[in-house]
Amino acid sequence: MLPFIKETETAWDRLKNTNKPIALYGMGNGADKILDWCDANGVKVAAVFASDDFVRGQIFRGYKICKYADVASQYQDFLLVIAFASESPVVLEHFFALAEKHETLAPHLPLFEGDEVVGSSWLAKYQKELMEVYTNLADEKSKEVFASTLNYKLSGKLDYLQRITTQREEDCRQLFQFSKNETFVDLGAYDGDTIKEFLNYTDFSYREIVALEPDSKNFKKLQRFVEKAGLEHVLLLNKGIWSEEGALSFAASGGRQSALQSDGKVEVPVDSVDHIMQGRPVSYMKLDVEGAEFEALSGAAETIGRWAPKLFVAAYHRDDDLWRLPLLLWQLNKKYDIYLRKHPYVPAWELNFLAVTQEATQGQ
Repeated sequence: MLPFIKETETAWDRLKNTNKPIALYGMGNGADKILDWCDANGVKVAAVFASDDFVRGQIFRGYKICKYADVASQYQDFLLVIAFASESPVVLEHFFALAEKHETLAPHLPLFEGDEVVGSSWLAKYQKELMEVYTNLADEKSKEVFASTLNYKLSGKLDYLQRITTQREEDCRQLFQFSKNETFVDLGAYDGDTIKEFLNYTDFSYREIVALEPDSKNFKKLQRFVEKAGLEHVLLLNKGIWSEEGALSFAASGGRQSALQSDGKVEVPVDSVDHIMQGRPVSYMKLDVEGAEFEALSGAAETIGRWAPKLFVAAYHRDDDLWRLPLLLWQLNKKYDIYLRKHPYVPAWELNFLAVTQEATQGQ
């Protein structure tokens, strides 16, 4: 077994083994999945509650939604299960405060149907790859984040996330050195939020921005942002990113969760970084592409090998990406120092690899 794995009981085993009443906090997709699992495994949920502002006497899955105070008054001691995601500082503070009062779990759920749940069999299957990545991460903080993330995914315990959370902007400024001559490739550009972040790093000075966003509604928001900001030398592409040029099925939501999926109802054009850039230099690249990060990096092999851009890569959409992505990056360019950072979110979303070489810290 991996030496940094401390947890022996999974969140799901804990739900089966507890003698405490179980109270589910939240409604929606996450709560549905947890209740489905509980129903299938004979685990009884005593109550479902929501934040006070959302309680209006509604019924969810046969449960009358109540307030936290109602649950706390009815049960002296209970197992609290967080069933929704948030990055709001106020909500996260509330989560951690509840965890100080009650045994609290936020079970890790795969984002894609069919993906294997992190458990003892998953850890055993990928022990060699996980250990190789852990050993070669660039600093002790990265190793702590790696270990705590896996212990969280096993146990659902919030303390593992709370202890490793840092701020995205601080990490980027500490690990990356931005020049005023950057060529930025933004993969999964959404509404321009990460272009805005990039401009903040470079004081609005840059060589070129290339941004891809496949969702048509998001792309319109992106266009409006660029026009309103008066940005020049910007290439916007209403495409998805992949390992090669083509077309793929796409599930459009008009929000952050739009993704390339085999059961998507529309088809969108996709392209690769190498095909788009045609050998032109790239100094910084961000990838947050809803589970297609491995394919996107594969399609940027020439760019990464030749130019070694600074890389900010989402590592939380697929559990296998914790080992697949860094091993691929080292294969494409062995000069990379790879850092792992966890930014504010419950569950373990906003887990990101930041990769850089000494040459890239000087910009292009």
